[in-house]
Amino acid sequence: MSVSAAESSAGRPLRILLVSNHRRFKISFRAHPWARELAKRGHTVDVFCHANTERWRTHIEHIDGFRVVEHADLLIGALRQGWDPYCAWRRWRFLKSEGVQYDLIHCLDTRLAVIWPALAYARANNIPIVSDWIDWWGRGGLIAKRRPMWYRMLFGWIETWFEEHYRAKLDGLTTISHALLERGVKLGCRRESIIVIHGGADMATFADVPGREEAKHALGLEPDTPVLCFSGLDVLIDLPLAIHAYERVRSEIPGTRLLLVGPSESHARPLLNDPAAWFGVLALGPIPFAELPQHLAAADVFLMPYSNEIANVGRWPNKVGDYMAVGRPTVSNPVGEVKWLFDKYNVGVIADETPEAIADAVLDLLHDSARANAKSQEARRVAEEVFAWDKQISKLENWYYTRLAERSGATPMQ
Repeated sequence: MSVSAAESSAGRPLRILLVSNHRRFKISFRAHPWARELAKRGHTVDVFCHANTERWRTHIEHIDGFRVVEHADLLIGALRQGWDPYCAWRRWRFLKSEGVQYDLIHCLDTRLAVIWPALAYARANNIPIVSDWIDWWGRGGLIAKRRPMWYRMLFGWIETWFEEHYRAKLDGLTTISHALLERGVKLGCRRESIIVIHGGADMATFADVPGREEAKHALGLEPDTPVLCFSGLDVLIDLPLAIHAYERVRSEIPGTRLLLVGPSESHARPLLNDPAAWFGVLALGPIPFAELPQHLAAADVFLMPYSNEIANVGRWPNKVGDYMAVGRPTVSNPVGEVKWLFDKYNVGVIADETPEAIADAVLDLLHDSARANAKSQEARRVAEEVFAWDKQISKLENWYYTRLAERSGATPMQ
């Protein structure tokens, strides 16, 4: 493949493959909005993901202007995250059978079922290939929080090897945080080939957010009920801090309710210091992404504890895009990208990493409606004007063209 700098700068339509390590229901956080917005800009996009449960058949779906290819996986549940060699083989066979000459392949992880088939196909067809990095997983990251000791001892090195080994061998790197950018540089990636693409605000999903009173009514709550909200799907390392801050707020304002979107009773109830506080908790469990606006809109203040740990320093809390899109203030801690966000935009309050400090910040917002409303309006503005996916994808698209122009005179990868 040869793309001249002139062609690249002209912004010609591209054919792009996004290869995800996520199951179908989880691609809404990155792969789906990327593909949707790229398609709107005239590009042809395929997304590879893991089927939610299918073990034998490949399912193809056309949605929002792009194609989703769900590949079968022999593993079960949360293990379907890019580790099945059978899935890797099926992906390679699919690519080879279709024979599509992509302009660029973007691996949204580097686990074996993502990187092996994509890299093999890219090398065979001289296609530029880049990777995305969204979590600090190994070396004290999320592995330490989400895997038992026996697993970390037996398999942690394998996960870390896949996380790091391929980064500098590809044509570029997108990261979700500045910390991962710097980690990429230390691994040998050229700084000029890396770009930070934060998690976005999905304004297509959050275009029409219900009013606060309407949302509270749908949950059976009175309009004047103070509602704190914490959402999270699978990374719940900071849920205990949110629970304990809620208990302190409830001790000051007894009618306060805690809305949990994602966590279930089994996650939350054991964390309470005061069992009676459970009567103020609404634990909805996992909610389809499309339904988030109608539930999150009931919040007066969002809780987003962000403890000072390597896992948090390296990642971006995707939920903050939802919070800003709803238009409510968020209380968080000055760690990693969250500190950068709150220093730059007046979307909430930064507090010390204790239940007492977080509760005090929440109480200040609940008692000062003018201040809370100002932050709410700014949060919605920032979501629309800065973090909306169309704004983020504009940066990504320009980066793609730069990578292609850079590769125009390159020899095939060895």
